[in-house]
Amino acid sequence: MIDDHASADDTPALERAVRAQLAKWGLEGSAEGAAALDIADRLANTEGLRPAAAAMLHAQLRTLLADLRKLAPPEEADDGVAALQDEYNGLRAVQ
Repeated sequence: MIDDHASADDTPALERAVRAQLAKWGLEGSAEGAAALDIADRLANTEGLRPAAAAMLHAQLRTLLADLRKLAPPEEADDGVAALQDEYNGLRAVQ
């Protein structure tokens, strides 16, 4: 769950979460990542931001993050089944 409050460095929670997700995906330097951060920043500056505009920005951010998730490299499974699969893939039939 995302904390709605800014951290000690005054970075809004949404922006921190977007930055962390972009870093996890390795997309923090992409143009799309910059666009996502721009939207998160605009949402943090609520002064004069109308509810309809905020809803539109949230929808754009959600869509952009879904697109970025598709660009991200697949996550490696970190469980016992994945380890067994790796071992199985490493076995060779002896002739």
